Amino acid sequence: MKKEALNLKEELKERMHKDNGYLISAYPKLFRRVISELIKPFKGKKIDRIMAPEMKGVLYGPTIAYKLRKPFTLILKSGRVSPQIVMSKKYKDYSGKTKSIDVGIGTINKGDRVLFVDDVFETGESAKAAIKLIENLGAEIVGISIINNRMNKKDEAFFKNYDFHFLIKMKKELR
Repeated sequence: MKKEALNLKEELKERMHKDNGYLISAYPKLFRRVISELIKPFKGKKIDRIMAPEMKGVLYGPTIAYKLRKPFTLILKSGRVSPQIVMSKKYKDYSGKTKSIDVGIGTINKGDRVLFVDDVFETGESAKAAIKLIENLGAEIVGISIINNRMNKKDEAFFKNYDFHFLIKMKKELR
């Protein structure tokens, strides 16, 4: 493993430990490296759109979309936009609470090839819901790129059907 890649992993683990990754974007050199590493596995793939869920996915998705010169579509927590203009999908999050996500109707096209980006997968349930919603709208997931994979092998099984990449694996929050 290259020294730079090892240092990136160590630095990311440190940031996850200190602030759960919220401040990665406050460190320009680290942020640029993270963006580059999230994109790297998908260079040369045909991608039409970048999608990411709100909260911390918003830190990475728009930047990646800008770098790749592709449109960005935000996956919203339900209730933020009129139900008449969104498609929704319910799921249970890592705490067992039922939640719902929305994608605006018309913000994704049938046949779009989507790169899904996020910061952390705990159990992957919200990502599974997002992927099912994206596929129900007629788009194809061509890749999934995240920073931290906290899933166990059982939760990870779903993602084996996709081109799934992560930068680090930290099993549980260290705070």
